[in-house]
Amino acid sequence: CWKDPQLFNLLAAIPDRVIEHHEYWRLITAIGVHADLRHFFSNMLFLIFFSYLLYGYLGSWVYPILVAICGGLTNYFSLLTYTEPIRLVGASGIIYVMASFWLVLYVLVQRTRSLPKRVMHVIGIGVLVLVPTNLSPAVSYRTHAIGFVIGAICAAGYFQIKKTQIRLMESIE
Repeated sequence: CWKDPQLFNLLAAIPDRVIEHHEYWRLITAIGVHADLRHFFSNMLFLIFFSYLLYGYLGSWVYPILVAICGGLTNYFSLLTYTEPIRLVGASGIIYVMASFWLVLYVLVQRTRSLPKRVMHVIGIGVLVLVPTNLSPAVSYRTHAIGFVIGAICAAGYFQIKKTQIRLMESIE
């Protein structure tokens, strides 16, 4: 898409196109559009890793279905914070959804370690994996933050819904 400006503008999440013209499909298509190959590959590395974890442990209702919904919500809430001429593209928001979903579930589910140890593990992993090492004006850090919060909320909700099943699986192991 980065070589075809018309296609890029058709698929990117643009505030007035989504909010005023109700082109909500852009909230999902923007996840697959990237500014360049470097952007694409940096997102895919994390997307593959967290996809493996979420799908492998939690199944297709979490990944890709719930994650796609949360990714769309992340892009929508991000667009509400921007004015023109922003073009929101990339999978970073959805990656932060996935990462926080996994980290929150780790704290809630992994009871073989004390709560303070679980929290310290999450903080350590979060800092290593999610905190950028350099800042770029082309990166939407607020979309990362919004994705992280949405992922955490969804994980807490998922845990409440599945708590009985999760605890039952603990007793089997």
